[in-house]
Amino acid sequence: MIPIYAAAAISNNHKDEIDDAKSYNAAPESPLAERWDKAMKVEIDAIGQRQVCGDFVDLPEGRKSLPSHWVYKIKRDGAGNVQRFKARLVCGGNHQIKGIDYHATYAPTARLCHVRLAFAIAAKYDHEIHRMEVCTAFLGVDLEDEIYMHRPQGYFRLVQTGSRYNDPRSTTTSRKMVLRLRKSLHGLKQSLHVWYGIFKEFVMSIGFLAPRVNGSRFELEDQGIVIATVVLYVDDVLIIANEGLIGQIKNQIKTRCRMHELWSVSFYLGMNIERNRDHHTINTHQHSYIRTILGKFRLDESRPVAMPLAMKLHKRKPDEEACDPTPGQSMIRSLMYVMTATRPNID
Repeated sequence: MIPIYAAAAISNNHKDEIDDAKSYNAAPESPLAERWDKAMKVEIDAIGQRQVCGDFVDLPEGRKSLPSHWVYKIKRDGAGNVQRFKARLVCGGNHQIKGIDYHATYAPTARLCHVRLAFAIAAKYDHEIHRMEVCTAFLGVDLEDEIYMHRPQGYFRLVQTGSRYNDPRSTTTSRKMVLRLRKSLHGLKQSLHVWYGIFKEFVMSIGFLAPRVNGSRFELEDQGIVIATVVLYVDDVLIIANEGLIGQIKNQIKTRCRMHELWSVSFYLGMNIERNRDHHTINTHQHSYIRTILGKFRLDESRPVAMPLAMKLHKRKPDEEACDPTPGQSMIRSLMYVMTATRPNID
């Protein structure tokens, strides 16, 4: 599985010095406050249209209400240019209790080997590779569990100012009441499980088969020959098929899910993708990702040396405070993602 720390490394230290807002309180103080506010209203619109939240109620005795918070993300292309701003309302799933707030959580996730296999098939048979991102993938799937959530930060302001979704309860409800969740929301432990179940059921209904080894790669066959492949990584969908068929598949998926279409793939999961159709080859590299890592750890202006280790190590005294191991651990993990994704020589 692709490690989640890769995404964090990609988002920091860009040349334009535009960073993600760290919290709801930090968003209004950002130079991009209007963009973040618009992104939050889009999220509230989606939650309202899908009727994710039920009524405001008094918390039943013996039950706990889950906290929620906002997560902000700037989506960029392979060159690091800003594409769009996203805000997600995330429920505090880490406070859920197994057997009460959730039961099943497992959902297959595409591995890098499956992504590389899909690229190899596309190169050999000259198939198109398109990418689509599911808008609010975890919203709108019915929940079987009884879950309550605190009122989100800024909820009353967002539904009253500029949001297309106008919640009449916002002016009559006590601010001490909680929301009953009727459908899945980002952050819930079972969200990925229920979303995967919905997606799998749909793609199999239009003729795709799920392999026994890994259910995140779906194949469409014609007389025993694979003619199309769909790879699911959380809410990212890769579609590999010939030019005529790929449009039909995308239109079918759009009938079930609201999609953000990114067309032909040039950047995926931190990997730059370069294709040569004449030679039937696809090359992947992580130049942008590596430059981001170097900038993050302030190594972008360092010079190569024969021995990248101090000749004389400082021996820590017993009363001397130990250094924080977190930056070193983060650096090693970032390099591990490069090692497993495109396997460059990083000696």
